[in-house]
Amino acid sequence: MVGREYGGPPPQPKPYGFVSVTRGKVPRQRPAGHDDFEADLVSGTITGVITALTPVHVASGQIELTGKREPPLVKAHVRVGDRPVIPGSSLKGSIRSIVEAISASCIRITRARRDQQPKEAVACQKLDQLCVACRMFGALGYQGQVRFSDAVLRGNRTEIIQVPPLYTPRLQARLYYEGGQIKGRKFYRHGKLAQGNVPVEVCPAGSCFDFSVQFDNLTPAELGLLLIALGQGESRLHPKLGGGKPACCGTVEIAVTELKVVDMATAYSQYDADMKDADVNTYLEAAKELVLSDQLRELAELLRYPSERECPNRNY
Repeated sequence: MVGREYGGPPPQPKPYGFVSVTRGKVPRQRPAGHDDFEADLVSGTITGVITALTPVHVASGQIELTGKREPPLVKAHVRVGDRPVIPGSSLKGSIRSIVEAISASCIRITRARRDQQPKEAVACQKLDQLCVACRMFGALGYQGQVRFSDAVLRGNRTEIIQVPPLYTPRLQARLYYEGGQIKGRKFYRHGKLAQGNVPVEVCPAGSCFDFSVQFDNLTPAELGLLLIALGQGESRLHPKLGGGKPACCGTVEIAVTELKVVDMATAYSQYDADMKDADVNTYLEAAKELVLSDQLRELAELLRYPSERECPNRNY
């Protein structure tokens, strides 16, 4: 895209902001593992529905023919068994980024040099010393305690929209740093969908996806942290999923329709332990010991929805 230095219009406002990184010590400990149900921990299943508030596009990596004169080609949405889905890996990554931002967790993925990061928050290196996000979602050599299914679209309806061309973020740019240190964790804001000339296949606003999350041996506070990241807390968070985030694609709302936990009274007496309904609010209350209130407030402001903000349709 043409910038001001080449005679073009000035860049538009940035469509993102930063959640500050905690400067305190990041607690690390041995993860609970997966071998047995621990009596003082919680295992079970979350069932939920994701509703698209703006069009959702998760690229399959394929360019497909549309069978139309305009546009003849389109960036396709990912499918599993001919059903459009949000891959579990995409959903897990989005939720993990929220957990990392609102808890005392390490900076797992960054291109910043070590001296540009808070020394207390550098990435976990030892499997017996993992931060809360790495224990929950995994680290190199460790599977983690939380597993996401693919979120499968109800029905099979997609449509084609046109978004602005988007490019790889310039992660070494000065705007990501302040005083020689990274500003924080980057999140894209919500707003009005931008128009462009790049055709993409999307699941339109109003689409619903069914998904589930299995969790093993979480503390009550960790389960509450997961539920907050899924948008169930008092500060209701609306994650962004998939591609086209700067153009305001991917805004979703998540509803937890069922929370079931293992009945520990049967966990050791039966091959298949019984499951029982659980109260979400019990775990939201427990999460207070892990949630960083300042960072949660910053993130809630960044992910505020609805928003009348205009998303950039050219260079920003």
